[in-house]
Amino acid sequence: MQFDVIVVGSGPGGYRSAITAAHLGAKVALVEKGLAGGTCLNQGCIPKKTLLHLAGLIHDVNALQGRGLVGRLQGDFGAAIAHKNAVIEGIRDNFGVWLKRLGIQVFYGTARFSGARTIEVDPGVRAPEAGPGAQTGAPGIQRLQAPRIILAVGSEPAVLEACRPDGSRILTSRDFMFRSKDLPESVLCVGGGAIGVELGFLLHQFGSRVCIAEASDRLLNTPRIPERAADSLERKFKRLGVDVRKNTTVEWARPGPAGVDVRLSDGVEGRFAQVLVATGRVPRTGGLGLEEIGIELIEGGFVRTNEYLETSIPGIYAVGDMKPGPMTANAALHDAKIAAANAVHGNKVQTNYFRVPFVIHSAFEIAAVGLTEDQADDAGFDPDVARASYGGSGKARAHHDFEGFVEVVHDAQTGQLLGGCIVGPEAGEQIHMLTAACQSTRGLWFFKDLSYSHPSWCEELETAIDPCTSAFGKCEKGLMRPGIYAPKLGG
Repeated sequence: MQFDVIVVGSGPGGYRSAITAAHLGAKVALVEKGLAGGTCLNQGCIPKKTLLHLAGLIHDVNALQGRGLVGRLQGDFGAAIAHKNAVIEGIRDNFGVWLKRLGIQVFYGTARFSGARTIEVDPGVRAPEAGPGAQTGAPGIQRLQAPRIILAVGSEPAVLEACRPDGSRILTSRDFMFRSKDLPESVLCVGGGAIGVELGFLLHQFGSRVCIAEASDRLLNTPRIPERAADSLERKFKRLGVDVRKNTTVEWARPGPAGVDVRLSDGVEGRFAQVLVATGRVPRTGGLGLEEIGIELIEGGFVRTNEYLETSIPGIYAVGDMKPGPMTANAALHDAKIAAANAVHGNKVQTNYFRVPFVIHSAFEIAAVGLTEDQADDAGFDPDVARASYGGSGKARAHHDFEGFVEVVHDAQTGQLLGGCIVGPEAGEQIHMLTAACQSTRGLWFFKDLSYSHPSWCEELETAIDPCTSAFGKCEKGLMRPGIYAPKLGG
């Protein structure tokens, strides 16, 4: 069967690639070997956010005891899991309908290259999560051909030798989402990155005793998140009673009928009902026949791509977790639009992950975009950071939720907006304001141009930059440069 574009994988990078290519007029085939929607829908973003919303409600309601609410709220973990499953199934059941409306043909089965322009799909071989009753489509191997192919097969949880997952007592995030039914009395989260701090908070709010062991000297040890934000989250965890152990690794873990006996590198030994391994993810590139057709892999098993997301074979693109770059759904969606546009119209659009928001949902919501202060300094700017605490926010006071802050990174000499970070309620929504400002020709003054609802969270962005724009307005330099990612004026 002949198509203009074939997309392999139906996670965020895959379905967005298929949809974008279809909107651009291409005849598109989408191949999926597991459950429709990939990791994001079935074991990642959507189920996690569904459960974290409930965990956040428990936290917020109990924080308002004696302020108009009476009686502590408790979570029902089993009911929460059932609710999560219903949400996922509802979205997944409509997945094919949405794609069919755009003329996208979906093939279920395992894909493999039989040539640089040909994908063979075996409907008889599916991923384990697809289950015995999974839809297989037409019988027999299907041979699909297209001049452009986009690979979006994603990643899988990394395995830690010291505590290898057994699917029962020692779990990966995938195991947790697919197999959890009962709330464990206690959990050791191995890793204090995004997965560890999110699932650790979730389990704590439903009643588990939680310990987070992080190998580095801070939680969320990524250049995208300022250390000040990570420190705020750590302090919040300690107030909640989550045991955070930094510079700590697992020396051994021995599962048994009563739990998992663990020894940590700081000398502590203990027993946990479950261990959740959250030490990152690795690309899922095996079995596709990539190397047989000449697609180059690099260290870690990632597919090498250029700035257009094209692999070493012209016309074949890779998006999302299987290539170097941020391993987030947000980045995969960014990749998808770029790869699809380049596949249909030729290589014209390049990646830039500093345009992509990075969001954590935990005891605090944390969101960042653009450059941090350190990154801006390394890039040759003269960075300054404008900050506002939610302590002075009417909305935050009304919600009794005022521990967070906003910070806006800009160039001290020109006022050019470079990025920023938001810690607090709805940070993942507010960050779109900062993202838009970074791409505005008004730069820092973007926030002064707006009229805000009062009280609101977003008005604190203007509060943060008020002293800066006031100082610029009084100086004789009169300099103002647009946001760092704004289109060139006159270009």
